Amino acid sequence: MYLEDLIFHQEHSIVSQSLAATQSAWVTNDDGFGVAWYTQRTTPGLFKDVLPAWNDANLRSLAAHIRTRLFFAHVRATTGTAINRSNCHPFIWQNWTFMHNGKIGNWHDCRKSVEDLIDHVHYPHREGTTDSEALFLVALSKGLIHDPIRALQSTLRDVTKIMERHNADEPMRISCALTNGREMWAFRFSSDDQSPSMYYGSPHTRAGENQLHAITTIASEPSDSDAAHWFKVEERNGVHWTERGLEHFEISI
Repeated sequence: MYLEDLIFHQEHSIVSQSLAATQSAWVTNDDGFGVAWYTQRTTPGLFKDVLPAWNDANLRSLAAHIRTRLFFAHVRATTGTAINRSNCHPFIWQNWTFMHNGKIGNWHDCRKSVEDLIDHVHYPHREGTTDSEALFLVALSKGLIHDPIRALQSTLRDVTKIMERHNADEPMRISCALTNGREMWAFRFSSDDQSPSMYYGSPHTRAGENQLHAITTIASEPSDSDAAHWFKVEERNGVHWTERGLEHFEISI
């Protein structure tokens, strides 16, 4: 499929969500965007900018010409960190890609302690100031490439302890996804049972019309109004997608 099949050519595409999201705490997500896509190369391609997604002609042109079997797209509404390209999602390390909706509560108070969890191998790859990038690097430090579910759960457990030590009065809200270019994992967790929404489904696309297996999408909001092919991921749950299908798992910290 081409990037535009899902980024633009949907009833409620991610570009339209950047202008008018229906289930997000932020209706307008105009603090930048990013797209990471996989081809025959080992590492993914990456395009990020601070312009609103709906107002970037380069994104529209690239999306019409890039063909891929797996990609991540993200529109950003900052929770307090600077608006710059380094803080835009997705984040990449080798063949891994990560993106996140939500926040670590009282991030400015907890930031140093969270960053101390990043090992010396991965800390040099810290480019921005967001809690999202820090979560990714901590998870990598905890063995994400070998066991993503265990690494993310361990990361959430340690971040929760840090927030408690700093007497954080804001919640931790995590709705995130990651991939190695072959499989995808998505997690939904919060300390107040109000994490950003997450769905999975198989929206209608031009690419999927003549294929036996419909394209599977994991998204913060359904990209069309056909409720029959969208399913909600519940709090403290996650999904693991492979070409063989999709499995659910519980998140316990």
